Amino acid sequence: MHLPTMFAMIMMASAVMAASIAIVAHHKHADLQAWAWGLGAQLGGYGFMVMRPLMPEWLSIIAGNGLLSMSLALYTLGLYRFSGLTPNRYALHLPLWLMLGINLVFLGDVNARSVLHSALYGWQACFMLVLLRRLHGESQMRGSLLLGIGIGLFVLVMAFRLVALTVGGMTVLAYNESTLLQVPTFLISLTSTMMLAVGILMMTQERAEQQLALSEAHYRQLVETATNGICIVQAGTVRYANPRMHQLFGYAPDSLRGTPIQNLVSAEDWPLVLRNHQLRLAGQGDDLKYPARMHTRHAGIRWFEVSGVRIQWQDKEATLNYLDDITQRREMEETVQGLAYLDPLTKLPNRRLLMDRLGQAQLSTLRNGTWAAVVFLDLDRFKLLNDIHGHHAGDLLLKEVAQRLVNCVRAIDTVARLGGDEFVVLLTDLGSNSATAQQAAQQVSQKMLAALAQPYQLILDGSCDQMEIEHECSASAGLVLFAGTTPPVETLLEQADAAMYAAKKAGRNQLSFHTVDSQPAHV
Repeated sequence: MHLPTMFAMIMMASAVMAASIAIVAHHKHADLQAWAWGLGAQLGGYGFMVMRPLMPEWLSIIAGNGLLSMSLALYTLGLYRFSGLTPNRYALHLPLWLMLGINLVFLGDVNARSVLHSALYGWQACFMLVLLRRLHGESQMRGSLLLGIGIGLFVLVMAFRLVALTVGGMTVLAYNESTLLQVPTFLISLTSTMMLAVGILMMTQERAEQQLALSEAHYRQLVETATNGICIVQAGTVRYANPRMHQLFGYAPDSLRGTPIQNLVSAEDWPLVLRNHQLRLAGQGDDLKYPARMHTRHAGIRWFEVSGVRIQWQDKEATLNYLDDITQRREMEETVQGLAYLDPLTKLPNRRLLMDRLGQAQLSTLRNGTWAAVVFLDLDRFKLLNDIHGHHAGDLLLKEVAQRLVNCVRAIDTVARLGGDEFVVLLTDLGSNSATAQQAAQQVSQKMLAALAQPYQLILDGSCDQMEIEHECSASAGLVLFAGTTPPVETLLEQADAAMYAAKKAGRNQLSFHTVDSQPAHV
């Protein structure tokens, strides 16, 4: 076989493989850079040999063989990096200095130089095999086996050259002679180059697949053992749900797969959940975290905090969702809110919430040009009930009063308890005409007084049996009509309170009307 042609084939293969590995190294695997440089050094080494007729012979010998030795050192460095081991500096640098010394000392003796080159190349390749064996023992990869075969062939041909030159009596007359000594050397070099490059790429791919499998197993374990519910939703359907998700919703293992997500969400919160799901798919809702009510099989409606991110699931857009049961926290929050804004006995708004709604009502009247009214009510003869039958009887009556007042007004109105036997009713949206608004407020007030004046049937639980009592208890009411933010809400309550006391003085079970600029007037 024509040896220069073989040189050209080796160089072309080295160039192509070096470029391929360099591209892969640049995009994905930085540890491949040493191997890419090694193939580049091999390309340069054979290039200097090919160009020997065009340059001083000594330069070709020193540079060519130096670069070939450097290529083996770089391959060794690549193995060190691939295996995660700390490189042995002597194993990498010593052959380069030895190669330089051999070329300088035996520059004129081609046979001695060839013997020492074969020994040194073989030693470098054997060192690579030792590293590769350790790597292959840790992880069985086809790529490392292919690489090992390529290096092993190179070791065998170097051993053949060494034996042939020392024992067999063969000589090297010229570097480019197609002899029994040269042809196998460079043919194996070509084959080794091809196997080395392919083996390196296979090892890298297999290592990536192993790491991906380990990563997937790790994250699957995390998902499977997570304390919160995790599900993947794609095209409106649950594609995966972890065991905790099934437990939270009362489903058998793996039974949620294929369930439309809408079936799990309450009708009231479905628009919210759908909108946020669409935002995540659009890449705009990864930081969203919101509460929503969900249907569970074993516990009815439960509150969940929902968060998630957009992912790719089987090459299609999907969302990875995290669900935490916050029902207990929600109930505690509602309890705390109730203590802050609701009367604990009647569950009506307390003074704090009433003042807030009065302020909102003033702004609403100013914005809409309408009238509103405040009715201040105080029970008559309530203390007598407490004195005779105790506070328990009084509490029962207050609850009944609260219910009767709520039944007399609209859903947009507010019934509040200030404390004791004092109640305040806020009537809103009474119209834009003051006379009409006043008439409507008076009608509702009279309706409330009539309802409260009806006898109360109270059942008291005693230590032995129940006792039913009847109590008559009317109320006195003061009415204030207002529009706009003047006067302040505190003044409105004071005026309504003053009108209520005027009604009491007038004989109880009376309504006293008070405008902002007038004195109380009995109705």
